[in-house]
Amino acid sequence: MNALEPLQIWLLMAAVAYIAFMAGRATANSGDKESRESRALRVQESAERTFSEMTSSTKDDVDRLIRDGKKIDAIRLVREHSGLGLRDAKLAVDWRQRMIKN
Repeated sequence: MNALEPLQIWLLMAAVAYIAFMAGRATANSGDKESRESRALRVQESAERTFSEMTSSTKDDVDRLIRDGKKIDAIRLVREHSGLGLRDAKLAVDWRQRMIKN
């Protein structure tokens, strides 16, 4: 059996990496619709609870920051007043942004 040339080895490694990447993408979003809907409902409930516990002036400040395009500042403000982590505060601000636009 003949040894592979360096170019052939490189092409083989690239092909294997590409196949692995595509297989990962194909299975990444394989969660069922119900679990996506239940996650979305949990995010909505958490965001509603977060904003219901805020004072009206804080809510107004968050809304103003969202309308002004200062989403990072809005997230920071939500974190300061709710004690949420970064991810949860971002999800709450994203939810609030959708509510403002409707």
